Amino acid sequence: MPKTSIFAVRTTIGQERSVTDLITTAVIGEQDVWECPFCSEQFSSEEITLEHMKKCPKKKGDAKPKLVSRNPLLGRVKAILVPETLRGYVFIETEEYRDVEIAISGVPHVRGRVSGKVSTEEIDRYLVPKPAAEGIAVSDIVEIISGPFKGERARVTRVDAAKEELIVDLIDSPHTIPMRIHADFTKLVEKAQREEAMEAAETAAEEEEEEDSFWSRQ
Repeated sequence: MPKTSIFAVRTTIGQERSVTDLITTAVIGEQDVWECPFCSEQFSSEEITLEHMKKCPKKKGDAKPKLVSRNPLLGRVKAILVPETLRGYVFIETEEYRDVEIAISGVPHVRGRVSGKVSTEEIDRYLVPKPAAEGIAVSDIVEIISGPFKGERARVTRVDAAKEELIVDLIDSPHTIPMRIHADFTKLVEKAQREEAMEAAETAAEEEEEEDSFWSRQ
């Protein structure tokens, strides 16, 4: 099996899906076209054309199938990745750089490609959905976005990461009654002040790790 590499393509933010659809059409929407030399009927592969030629009513002598046109990307592009959490990028796994150039030629909303190849390690974190409770800590303020308390704000008193649930107290309630709610039904609106220093340190560490990644080659 030919070795493949991953290449990053920059797109207009919000147009990642439309770019992907057009690239997909370029990759699999157009088939090779072969023609019977006896009756000029066209087929999508050499094998099918040869089978037809054996029974062709206009068959005369020996001849070979005629290749009318070929899709240069057919079978070469192995995957097109569109991470939900990374806007403005589409990733193409294929055999050669020129395949990417052919695939994005004339496609609207493509803003170019990032030089070099992309490793799977560099995009792994964008391909795996984050747990709903990730990034939420005790004392953070969340807004409830579903259920009977929709629109209410609450302070997190405990995080059950295993169940992706939060124990919260409603801020505007006259009574402090702990309430358990799934993290999917909340939206983080305010981080606790004590987290700011930790976030700054984490950001600095991430930037240091990515110094040599494809992000720095844009």
